[in-house]
Amino acid sequence: MSNVNPINLKSGQNLLIKGYNQRKLRHALFLDRYLKLIFPTRHPQSIPSSFQNILVVQSHLIGDLVMATPLLKALKKGYPGAKITLLANKFADEVLKGAWFVDEIVTVNFPWSTYNYSWRNMKEFMRAIIQLRHKKIDLAIDAQIDIRNIILMLLIGAGRRLGYALTGGGALLTDKPEFPAGISNLLEARLSLLQYLGIECDDRTTSLPLGQGSLSYVDRFLREKGIFHKKLIGIHPGASKREKLWPSKNFADVIRYLKGKGFQPVLIEGPNDNKILLEIQQQMDQAILTFKGNLQSVLAFVSRCRLLICLDSAMIHFAGAVGTPALALYGPKWPSLTSPFASNIEILWNEALDCRPCEYGKCKHKTNICMQSIVPEEAIDKINKLLQIKPDEDAISKV
Repeated sequence: MSNVNPINLKSGQNLLIKGYNQRKLRHALFLDRYLKLIFPTRHPQSIPSSFQNILVVQSHLIGDLVMATPLLKALKKGYPGAKITLLANKFADEVLKGAWFVDEIVTVNFPWSTYNYSWRNMKEFMRAIIQLRHKKIDLAIDAQIDIRNIILMLLIGAGRRLGYALTGGGALLTDKPEFPAGISNLLEARLSLLQYLGIECDDRTTSLPLGQGSLSYVDRFLREKGIFHKKLIGIHPGASKREKLWPSKNFADVIRYLKGKGFQPVLIEGPNDNKILLEIQQQMDQAILTFKGNLQSVLAFVSRCRLLICLDSAMIHFAGAVGTPALALYGPKWPSLTSPFASNIEILWNEALDCRPCEYGKCKHKTNICMQSIVPEEAIDKINKLLQIKPDEDAISKV
């Protein structure tokens, strides 16, 4: 992303569009000019009372997948006789295993979100497109607002293709509603597509199925380690981009405060969190217990926590989906763009900075000042409120 918005938009769209990678957005809009020359203008058609096969395309990461669950639930209720198929990245099988609102999940490694353009992956990707063409999709919905998803829906041969053309691709859509003014949250933007179908959706809460096997595994882990649910504080210090990371020293300070209050903090380790976890451990007098597992077991672990402390990552969406109170620290992106609509989520961020949106890898401050400017005392103040404990001025002053 960059600080320059390549197109003039209504104020309601401005913040949402700025959240996109602006270089890629310029490329998409350049491509869109030629698509408009090739494909004729489509006139609005009436919406059928029912569909047989509905495809929802969600091409991005775990947090985006979780944010798509209210849309999937509403579709299932709005069209109970339709088969709802989800096309998503391969982790969707595990995250949504047993979900009542999806009839089938087709998984691929989307090249543009997993950065996997290998010949083998592209062959698998094309195989999935052919597989979906055979299903004769009546309606396909872009649940990400992405021109690449729109092109994909055309390749799949969906009879009706519904989405917003904010990033281009409007010439390929059969159903292209106007983007509602005043929406700046991606979850709300995607849900607004349902209004075009005549489906009312007041429920914006996310939800994920919890497997009994995963819950039993976590409960056994906690028993063996002598950890009580009421004292369990989950801490996930990892994120997909280094600009989103909070200094390890700050995490160590918060952990010491929690231990001093009698809580039992446990670090949650993700696939690429080795470095930050090691840095935290090196600053502690005693090793902090670490939990590591597959996505279902991590989700189950989060559901057992008294409180989750995390960054702008999938973990905040896990907490929102299972109802665990959470403190999430945001930096490069505005919380209003991706944070869940959940009363159990508390956000901490430095809103005074004017350098957002951040172009990852090209911070103009040469460091992630948006995260470094958040001090442990601020986090502890939020933690005290979430845990409903009386602040200990002496303990805080030692942080």
